[in-house]
Amino acid sequence: MKRLTTPSGKSFLYKRCDGGEIIVYPSDLENKDQDRYALVITPFMENFVRQKVRDIGRILMGASRDAPPRGSLGYYIREMNQSPQQLSYLSAVLQEEGFCTVMKTGKAYTLIHRR
Repeated sequence: MKRLTTPSGKSFLYKRCDGGEIIVYPSDLENKDQDRYALVITPFMENFVRQKVRDIGRILMGASRDAPPRGSLGYYIREMNQSPQQLSYLSAVLQEEGFCTVMKTGKAYTLIHRR
């Protein structure tokens, strides 16, 4: 497994599966590794996010569970009855892989496609 941090600094472990899923193991409340709870990011969701970032070039992450800003990735994901929270992890993975840059602007994060 690989270790990364979310844009806000929370540590997590992740691995890619043969089927394309990304399995994320968020750190516990003390920011320590744990393997009791996992989050699955499906290939569909990864491809959806990649396409939005590619098409728009620069888009607000909007990882808020409750009220992601209109037009943000989180807004579109919430419209599909998915949790925008997964963007915290997926954005870090996509940045690690060189697909995009995650930039903080005020309190918000923006994904910028690397062309």
